[in-house]
Amino acid sequence: MLYRRLGNAEIDVSEVSFGSHLKKHNVEDEAGRRRQIHTGIDQGINLFDIYEHSYMQFEPMSRALAEVRHEVVISLVTVWRAADEVMEEIDYALKVFKRDSIDLYRLVLAGKWDDSEQRLETLVEAQRQGKIGSIGAVVHYPEHLLEGFRRFPGVFGYIMAPVSFCAPLLIREDCDLVPAIRQHDVGVMAIKAMAAADQQGGYIFKLAPAGDELQALRQRGLSLGTLAVKYLLQSDVVSTVMPAMNSAEEILDNVRASGDGALTADEQRFIEIYQEEAARVFPDMLRDGNYWVDPWKA
Repeated sequence: MLYRRLGNAEIDVSEVSFGSHLKKHNVEDEAGRRRQIHTGIDQGINLFDIYEHSYMQFEPMSRALAEVRHEVVISLVTVWRAADEVMEEIDYALKVFKRDSIDLYRLVLAGKWDDSEQRLETLVEAQRQGKIGSIGAVVHYPEHLLEGFRRFPGVFGYIMAPVSFCAPLLIREDCDLVPAIRQHDVGVMAIKAMAAADQQGGYIFKLAPAGDELQALRQRGLSLGTLAVKYLLQSDVVSTVMPAMNSAEEILDNVRASGDGALTADEQRFIEIYQEEAARVFPDMLRDGNYWVDPWKA
């Protein structure tokens, strides 16, 4: 595992980090989830995001990380309580995770700017008190990222946004986002690398391109999951790729991308075949709520 600087958060994070959108079986099976987390730790993952609704995963994750709770980077989001209750939310997280400070705490920038400003004021105060480390923002639309930079300059140490080989706008050097990210020196947590997921898995795995060329590439051992992550790690603005992790096999497949260098010609062609299939299939497959693809197409 290699590590990269998370922008002006000044934290080194593993190139592959542990996402937390969980399938039902992982919410219900704490022992199995703990084994997955420890597989990630054994592979060098040091950044763990906890996002499950209504704090359902806070206590299980705290127990799973008990032996390394002061060695790993913990990432949380303020979203589940009212804006005037954010400090209570932070205090609850500190109690559950048995830490004096939470490394990374973000808010959602969704165009409700009064709510965002109130939450942000509390996060800044919590940071001043030493309760949290770096403040971040998660966005689902590119315009919210640019507007957040404009409204709140100098506040964010990192951002979290969708990016995949199907929707690479966030890392396109010839578009507006990369210059803004560099100007503000924010780290990037790349989410939705598999074009998001339902309970069956990432949408890229629902693609079914055919042909002798693809079959030959598969026979050379190329893996779609590994290459989806490796594709994003080619960008130097990406600090870490954070796919959902729902099995030990997924974890091992994802972490193989770290430290694997540049894409080979075969790997590039493999991805191009899937990009072409996504352009053909996704418009019908992802009709509603596909904010992880459509707004982020280059």
